[in-house]
Amino acid sequence: MNRFRSLIASLSVAAAAFPASAMLIYDETASGDLSSNPLLPTPLSLDLGSNFIDGSVDSRDRDYFTLTLPPGTHLAAIVLLASSGSEATFLSFQSGATFTEPAGGADLRNLLGYASFFHSDIGTDLLQSLGSASDAIGFNGSPTGEIFTFWIDQASPTAANYKFEFLVASDIPTPGTFAILATAIVIALPRNRRSTEKAAS
Repeated sequence: MNRFRSLIASLSVAAAAFPASAMLIYDETASGDLSSNPLLPTPLSLDLGSNFIDGSVDSRDRDYFTLTLPPGTHLAAIVLLASSGSEATFLSFQSGATFTEPAGGADLRNLLGYASFFHSDIGTDLLQSLGSASDAIGFNGSPTGEIFTFWIDQASPTAANYKFEFLVASDIPTPGTFAILATAIVIALPRNRRSTEKAAS
């Protein structure tokens, strides 16, 4: 049953995001360096579906950017697609259009969430790690709100590259969502029925 629920949850996110054709693609190489000022982060607007941010940080260059979600949507996942740092890279975020905590001595209690990631975390959804971080405000599932400011940092003087996929899903399931969910239920029901019959015998 738990596996079935996980399948349904994953399909719901995928189906909600799938209809979007537009997306944000921000690459520091082509678009310029992201802001190093927490009070003037680079403003970016996300679209429904997959959005990609590709950049690099080192001990002298922090990245701050504000992500604005479309109304009626939520942040469903933050997937790490690339990471080249020799040391852990730090990712954190707050609600709102600025980052209020200083780079040195940030109060974790004022962060919505934070996480450290390595090359070995490529392919991982970091959103849940952010939400369950110790002493942070935290959240379950998806953070509430439409505007978030992110801070990415690296203690090493050697540049660490990173690439994220920010997945935005609709709060209201689309017709395609119901079709995919119906298919999943049809596939899963016979298996559940066999399990019930076996237990009864």
